[in-house]
Amino acid sequence: MKTILIPINSNFFARNFLRTDAFKILKARQDLRVVLLVPPSKLSYYRKEFGSQQVIVDNLALTRDSAVENFFRFLERNSIVTNRVKMDQITALYKRKKEPVLKATIRFLLRLVNFLAARALYYFGHLGMSWRFLVRWLYSLVPTHYYVQVFAAYKPDLIFCPTLVWHEDYCLIREARKSGVKTAGMIFSWDSFYSKTFFLAYPGHLFVQTPEIANQAKQLANYPYEIDVVGFPQYDSHFQKRGIIPRAEFLKQFGADPAKKLILYAFSGKAGLDIEFDVLDIMAKAIRSGEIKGAPEVLIRPYPRFDFSEAKLSDLKRRYGFRAAASTSNIGADSSADWEMDDRAISLLVNSLAHADLIITMYSTFFIEGAIFNKPLIAVGFDGFKTRPYPLSAKRFFNWDHLKDLKAQGGISIVSSAEEFIAAINRSLAEPAYLAAGRGRIVSEHCYFKDGMSGKRLAEALIKALPRQQ
Repeated sequence: MKTILIPINSNFFARNFLRTDAFKILKARQDLRVVLLVPPSKLSYYRKEFGSQQVIVDNLALTRDSAVENFFRFLERNSIVTNRVKMDQITALYKRKKEPVLKATIRFLLRLVNFLAARALYYFGHLGMSWRFLVRWLYSLVPTHYYVQVFAAYKPDLIFCPTLVWHEDYCLIREARKSGVKTAGMIFSWDSFYSKTFFLAYPGHLFVQTPEIANQAKQLANYPYEIDVVGFPQYDSHFQKRGIIPRAEFLKQFGADPAKKLILYAFSGKAGLDIEFDVLDIMAKAIRSGEIKGAPEVLIRPYPRFDFSEAKLSDLKRRYGFRAAASTSNIGADSSADWEMDDRAISLLVNSLAHADLIITMYSTFFIEGAIFNKPLIAVGFDGFKTRPYPLSAKRFFNWDHLKDLKAQGGISIVSSAEEFIAAINRSLAEPAYLAAGRGRIVSEHCYFKDGMSGKRLAEALIKALPRQQ
């Protein structure tokens, strides 16, 4: 029996892998054992959800609190020569809180020191392959001891690192090298090479979602080994239209009128949070005044990592008259970390996309997921009620490299004022075919595979990567 060992260091991994066909196929094989390493706080949950005779769940030693690992993470991320990294460095310098002058001055000076160090690394990154080689070599000299006992206990045949962003993956790859164990990895998301990694340690085999990401692996990370393009397993259900319930049944859960158009507003994350509440205010007032025609229903979807509490959701419902639901399920005491995409959350996600007549977001993957369902897409590219400096403005997002790639497909209405926003909503609801060709290009370019078989491809690629019998 062969053993695949997989670290789980991202809350999105359950949706991206464990609740897809990829894991189902691996779990069903009698000649294969899967060992999942999970954070200690989630051990009982993962054992209950995913454990079986073929699946062992054990503790993952977290390395991200290590000063050395954090130093190399800072070194790596700020050495990536992309517009996104350059802009993020400036944005970090601008961020500030309302506080006493002395405290604010000290914080600014600390941010300034951080900015100067980050910007120096950015320019070192222009040395290209030689700089990245030097950083990897320095990182290889750092002793790693976190997973010696894990290798001794389970004797894995293959280490599968599913994000290649968090340093638990890199520590496992380095330990595997010392132990002579094969490694494989999968890139975390569509923007990883633009802002998150250039691979501090190479896996022996790489799985990516699209040919474009494969090109990025070669150009931005100088990846030298075999690459398999497998697609996005988490989008298989979108393409196969699995788990979709009748529209009336879905909207009844929120007390929404199925006869009305439905706008899905998907929050994007922390970077634009203050702006997004202004946008909701603008949309609510325009619906009440009749500027947005037909009095559509609006469903608010929080970003999973920054999900809203029940009290916050209730407040949003009262304040705007919109529908709202938590996008994740909390499984522990720490609401900021102990959230998961369980079956309820995934059903809400898929049905929100399937039954929406229009999707509005700022910079999230809902541009791609909405395009799969051929829904009109609006990108918020203005700052609500305030005028903000460019490093803090919504205008900056579509100059991020991965969103600039998306913009080129021409499938999104990018609005730069409240007036454009309202006009785009009315046009999108009245003409759902508007920019449909561009949405098709988004799917072709940013999903590549449209057959709903990406989970199967990934599982087969993992099995193929296992060492052969001697």
